[in-house]
Amino acid sequence: MQKKKKQKLNYEKNYGPDNEVLKVVKILVAVVLFLLVFYFLAMIMTGEIKFGNKKKETPTEIQYDEILAGETFNKNEEEYYVFYFNFSEKIASTYLIYRDGYLGKTEHFPMYMVDLEKGFNTGYVTKDEEEREEYPESISNLKVTSPTIVKIKDKKVVERIEGKDEVKEFLKNINS
Repeated sequence: MQKKKKQKLNYEKNYGPDNEVLKVVKILVAVVLFLLVFYFLAMIMTGEIKFGNKKKETPTEIQYDEILAGETFNKNEEEYYVFYFNFSEKIASTYLIYRDGYLGKTEHFPMYMVDLEKGFNTGYVTKDEEEREEYPESISNLKVTSPTIVKIKDKKVVERIEGKDEVKEFLKNINS
């Protein structure tokens, strides 16, 4: 009888109502902790929580100098230049230095740039020996090579400069 009483006490000690509740609470705490750790890891991975140096947010700048070739005749100014070239060419930085010098002058016409390598602009690039109109009056007739500068006046091309040497010389001259 002693043995049965002892087993009964051990049974109640290990599986009593208090122990069952305690086990459920432990499991719930473990699940909640797991979910919290997972949540914070996800937040860190997505960048919502950052450690270390905080980067300053720079305000978004809208640049108006680069346009698509299709916008050549759509600008509000009466007179302006449109400069067509491949932005990835080695000489592109030289073009930009000359262009920035020109735009730094107190009196100048606006100069817009068109990257001929962009998909929307490739349709305006002259193919080998393709005929083109020298001074087109509409976008449907515009064909250029890289590099080309056109001067637009009253929505018409009035001046056209083509070729690396000619464009470079033109940019030097308008800076003088």
